[in-house]
Amino acid sequence: MLGNILFILVAITLIGLISITASPMPGGDRGVGAAFFLFLIGISFLIATGLLTWYLGWNNYFDWIGLPGIQRNGIIFIGWIAFASATLASAFFKVEWHAGEFPQFLRWLSQAQAAIWLPLLMLVPALILMNSDRTAANVSEYVKIPMMTAYILSILMGVGLLFGWYRAQSQQQAANIEYERTQNDEQHEKNLAWIAEQKPTDPILNILSFTGRFHDKDVRDSALAKVKSHPDWEAELIRLLSETEFDTEVYQFIDGNRVDHPELFVQPIKHSIRRVAGEIRDRIKDANDLQNWHFEHFSLDRLFRAIDEQFSLPGADYRAEVQELRNALDTPKPERFQKVKFTVTPLVDDWLKKHK
Repeated sequence: MLGNILFILVAITLIGLISITASPMPGGDRGVGAAFFLFLIGISFLIATGLLTWYLGWNNYFDWIGLPGIQRNGIIFIGWIAFASATLASAFFKVEWHAGEFPQFLRWLSQAQAAIWLPLLMLVPALILMNSDRTAANVSEYVKIPMMTAYILSILMGVGLLFGWYRAQSQQQAANIEYERTQNDEQHEKNLAWIAEQKPTDPILNILSFTGRFHDKDVRDSALAKVKSHPDWEAELIRLLSETEFDTEVYQFIDGNRVDHPELFVQPIKHSIRRVAGEIRDRIKDANDLQNWHFEHFSLDRLFRAIDEQFSLPGADYRAEVQELRNALDTPKPERFQKVKFTVTPLVDDWLKKHK
């Protein structure tokens, strides 16, 4: 009884699937509604065929396959996935086909109404099995042959679908890589043009971000030359560190680019670290959305690397300032943000550990 009910559900969803794919999809709002209905029908068909397959396997209607239970169940499961996917694809490909993705034989089968005769090959024998007295030894060849034919065709179509999916993914990945490369090339040219436009009278802040070690060499060299074309470029860097909130821009410059008078930068760097510590304390105390805020990890990473590479001068000790920064990260948080963790904390801890 249950098997026949499940069979009817499969038949209803199959009829709906065939009906909605019998003509081209409409445009506009009707097209959106039709696509949504097609999605629901497809999911319903998948679920209904899965339940019917489970019922047949649970009640040993496939014991004529002649394999041990686990292997037989594996064969049945693979067959269901392949059959359902092949049927759905045959229906979908009637209304939408992307040339160059899936193998052409899937299109031919779709146009040959595979969404109709493939289910008939599988479901009519299943209906006969459920409504006849039989044993594994006396299952008719009229049942076995259509089901095995449908199984083999489903597997072949399933392989075609997997191949097409893999090819489509590869094509999309290649397109994404090409798009990203094009965007990077365009941005690269824009960066060079922007740097070239800068005059010695323009603020060096405009191009400090291009002097970082992770930029392309030609961009970095061009920006570095522009910065050093300013007669007072070191004094301006020191001013930005000491008097402004643009000190993180200076971090990008001093991380990998040598200055002529590193001793003049020691106190401004200390002042900058204390400013950052104060910013963190204030942000934690006044946080409205601390969950989505974090201090830029890469900025402190650049600063610590710059200190170690060119500003660890005799008598220059930054531990007190960095410890103040670390203490700022421990500022008591509002109750609702108690579980928030700052990703920059381990970086500060590592630096302090190395400079005991």
